[in-house]
Amino acid sequence: MNVSVVGLGKLGLPFAFFLASYGNKVFAIDKNKKVKETIDKNIKITEPNLNTYIRKYKKNFTYSEDINILIKETNITFLVLPTPSKKDGSFSNSFVLSALKEISSSLINKKNRNHLIVITSTVSPGSCENIFIPFLKKNNLKNGKDFSLVYNPHFIAQGTTIHNLEKPDFLLIGTDSPKTKKNINKFYSSIYKNKEIFKNTNLKEGEISKISINSYITTKISFANYISELCEKIEGADAQVVLDVIGEDKRIRHSYLKIGTKFSGPCFPRDNLALKNFSNKKKVNALIPTMNDKINSLQTDRIIAILKKIMKKEKKPDIGILGLTYKTDTNLINNSQGDDLIKLIKKNKINYNKINIFDKFLDEHDIKKYDKEMVYIKNLNFFLKRSTIIFMMYKDDTIKIKNKSFGKQKKYFIDCWRSFNSIPKPFKLISPGKQNNI
Repeated sequence: MNVSVVGLGKLGLPFAFFLASYGNKVFAIDKNKKVKETIDKNIKITEPNLNTYIRKYKKNFTYSEDINILIKETNITFLVLPTPSKKDGSFSNSFVLSALKEISSSLINKKNRNHLIVITSTVSPGSCENIFIPFLKKNNLKNGKDFSLVYNPHFIAQGTTIHNLEKPDFLLIGTDSPKTKKNINKFYSSIYKNKEIFKNTNLKEGEISKISINSYITTKISFANYISELCEKIEGADAQVVLDVIGEDKRIRHSYLKIGTKFSGPCFPRDNLALKNFSNKKKVNALIPTMNDKINSLQTDRIIAILKKIMKKEKKPDIGILGLTYKTDTNLINNSQGDDLIKLIKKNKINYNKINIFDKFLDEHDIKKYDKEMVYIKNLNFFLKRSTIIFMMYKDDTIKIKNKSFGKQKKYFIDCWRSFNSIPKPFKLISPGKQNNI
């Protein structure tokens, strides 16, 4: 089938080639002209498997700078565009509306063809019915005749985007028309053989479901962090054991009940705030998402408290941040756990010598662009030798610390994700979620 994709960013590019991998002819456009060069030259991308998909399915992909070609050649257009958060927590629709304006001009020449417009971007509840459809109608298009709207956000995490698209827990498809539902379900039936994963809702239900799911996950993370902090105050109690017991209950399960840092990344924090904003507008008490955000904002303070205890014994140490991105297999730094820690170290005026960074998914250019004061170290062992106090800021099971000579000076390794049961000398392992003697 011929389909079009508007937006080739961190989700759009993998999604376009995911569709191409199932034999669809994909026509795509993006305002960033460098994307074409990335595709043509298959420039290395951090997202796992994406370069392989580009190489294998490039024959099914056409890049265009003219949206008229996309509309002319296809009957389904997926909008995979950013919806930045506004100050009140709601999402900006500016990029989506800009694309819809261009699409509506093209659709005028395809009257009565009922083009399927699929919004995959996360939007505030009510956007499809109250903003997008009226906007298209103002451009002389008839709903259900010239176009039909679908809300179809994907639940992916950067670093596992291709895997999440290939094996989703479910597929959220929001429509207000039985005919549109039938058409979009038919399209996805050629990709997903298990129809039970199709969760069909109306547009409003789909919009509410998207942000509610992510907000609920932040509730589990917040609860896990609460138990972790509680056990740190109780001698002989280990939060890792407690959370494992809790997760055995079939009503709860283990997912996201882990020792860790604050929740971050491009989805959880903003979807949680978006639900809070939507609740407030509807005059419904938003206590749960509000407290999730508040609890989350306190998590790095717990790490700073550990650092302050160590600083009573150390003078101007070299601090090491092991993992500056928000997770493995991505290069996103902004508002990550490591980013938050560095900001609080500076805010608290911690008297350190320098801050060393080790992250396999970043290079020296990334670090200098982020903060010129940071010292990028490419080799893990050299990073460990050069750092006195090390914070492991995201979970990475590939990190191994072997019995090498790291000198005799005492070092501190704060394993924020409980990745290690033991660690060689001269490191002292500090594990959040239980009492530690520092």
